[in-house]
Amino acid sequence: MERKLYKWLVILCTGFVIMMVAGSLLFNYVLDVEIPQTTLKYSEEGKIIDGAPFKPSREFLLGTDRDGYDMLYKVVQGAQYTLGAAIVISLLGFLISFVIGIAGGFIRSTSKYITQTLFTSFYFIPQSIIAYNVLHPLLWEPMEGFATTFTERVIWQIIILAVITVPTTAILIANETREILQKEFILSAMVLGGSKYFLFKKHLLPHLKLRLFIIFPKILIQALLIIAHLGFFSLFFGGTDVCYGAFCDPPKPFVFEWAGLMAMSYKSIYNAWWIFMAPMLFFSLTILSLSGIAKGLEGISQSEKRKKVSAAENTHNYEDHTNKPAPHDFELISKHDISG
Repeated sequence: MERKLYKWLVILCTGFVIMMVAGSLLFNYVLDVEIPQTTLKYSEEGKIIDGAPFKPSREFLLGTDRDGYDMLYKVVQGAQYTLGAAIVISLLGFLISFVIGIAGGFIRSTSKYITQTLFTSFYFIPQSIIAYNVLHPLLWEPMEGFATTFTERVIWQIIILAVITVPTTAILIANETREILQKEFILSAMVLGGSKYFLFKKHLLPHLKLRLFIIFPKILIQALLIIAHLGFFSLFFGGTDVCYGAFCDPPKPFVFEWAGLMAMSYKSIYNAWWIFMAPMLFFSLTILSLSGIAKGLEGISQSEKRKKVSAAENTHNYEDHTNKPAPHDFELISKHDISG
């Protein structure tokens, strides 16, 4: 019963993330819907009765921003950028971390302690600060304008953020690898002359597979948080549009991604809270869904371990029972009893 609940948790949470990404792609590239804009509301007599921003209502489920654009449409449109970028960053960072982590798990020399100490230091350095200092020259528009295209900035941003997530993930995979390599059946395979490739393919990977599925949603959360933090530092996805004139708007993003929407509207929480809370709601639901996926996979892993332990105990008890001497139906009597 417990295993089924964890499975349903994984299915529902994964379904929400897939629905957001697929819905955004459908919205942008298949339906090609334009974000509706309503700046003023009129009565039947033609008089102005209200103006943007509009509160959440039946007409505007999540309200509108100050320019009258529907927030629900903006959130759906921006999901592809925020979630899509986070997924690509996580996949790239995960692949690099996997190679480094597996190699680090097999290393037993003194260099292991040097690399582990170096990588562990990244646990105590905020990754958002590293990302800000590295990406600021790339994403902040200079006075003469960008020398790079939007696509080039996106590609470089994804690569840099993926590399930033590598050290902590690689350490995690390396520790998991070392723990599995200490199992008795793997030590026996080493004694019998099993190569590292054989150990990796036949013993390590099957036991590490589920742990990797648990690690990936956590990397995805990590990437989303870095993107959000950069947004509040006014470093938006794909670049920050900066105006240097006398009467200019504040720095703004080029696309309606969630981090940019939240960063641009967090001051509105005091007088038009829905402008900030609309992207924040979906961002929070995505983080909760990814946490639910990781929690569900961990629960499935634990239930499988308990099931294996229980099966092993039952087998052991059965063997002990079969090895007991069979009860005798006859009593052993002495010669004295016979002669008597």
